[in-house]
Amino acid sequence: MPRRSSRDADLVAAADSQLGLITAAQLAQLGVQSSTVARRRAGGMWTRVLPGVHLVDGGHPTRTQRLLAALLYAGPDSMLTGTSALRLYGFRALHLQEIADDEPERPEPVHVLVAHERRRLSTGFVRIERTHRLPTPARRRGLAVAPLPRAVGDAARRFPRESDAVAVVTEAVQRGWADVDDLRTELREGPTRGSRYLRGAVASVARGARSVPEVDLASLLEAAQIPGLVLNARLVTDSGVFVAVADAWLDDVGLAIEVDSLEYHSTGEHFERTVRRNARYATAGVPVFTVLPSDIRDRPSSVVGDVLSARAAAAQRPRPRVHADGPGTASAGRLGWPWGA
Repeated sequence: MPRRSSRDADLVAAADSQLGLITAAQLAQLGVQSSTVARRRAGGMWTRVLPGVHLVDGGHPTRTQRLLAALLYAGPDSMLTGTSALRLYGFRALHLQEIADDEPERPEPVHVLVAHERRRLSTGFVRIERTHRLPTPARRRGLAVAPLPRAVGDAARRFPRESDAVAVVTEAVQRGWADVDDLRTELREGPTRGSRYLRGAVASVARGARSVPEVDLASLLEAAQIPGLVLNARLVTDSGVFVAVADAWLDDVGLAIEVDSLEYHSTGEHFERTVRRNARYATAGVPVFTVLPSDIRDRPSSVVGDVLSARAAAAQRPRPRVHADGPGTASAGRLGWPWGA
């Protein structure tokens, strides 16, 4: 009996150090036979989370327990990547927001990297990716995660839409977590399969795009072949005073075009930046045409027509004494470039 109590105490201690999880290998080291595990599971005391990984208190695992269970299943040197890692890094792109664990029978997939020589297979909610490029992991909330550029690349290669890839790539750069060169390196060294959206997103950010709506606006205006177009133009007065970084600038008539969304421009510091930006435009005498992201998406032809009308109106006024300072991609790859500048 004493030996059994000691063994149980060791089992509890091991599970407590792993969010209530324990592996078959650890149980074997503690002298617990597989038949004992089977009896406990059958009695409703334990939950089999993944092959060889058990939740000793039973019930459904939380998201964090699933993440750790995936790493325990994958084995030593494994790490989270893709959206599983981006959540832990704190990405706030809308499609990556935390969701309620209200469907325990259909949990969200967990993306895990392992060394190529390991013969682990995807199972349950775990998606195993074997790689020859296993990086040195970072740590987030006590869990091993791929370096951020790698996690962005692995996520973008699996997104169903290019806008998803643009969202995470622009957020990584604009929040100062990676620069364009980091992402270009990941694009160059990573697999080409599935990289089309990642390649397009990196190219858009390299041109200066800072959000998905900006990318959509640039594509729309370029396709319309509107004269005098400069994207992401850093505007200064003729005396060198900074005005703003315009999403688009029609240089021949001196018209600024800005994408202002409710999400990023109506509250908090983003609202304050927008108000200050508009004040600088007004002081410099720059007319501003504002576009909503929903209009770019839902009524692109009308947006082009409205821009052309605004351009014609601007041409009737004296051109403001403002010009683009350098190439239109001035903001590309700058760490910490302020959103809504």
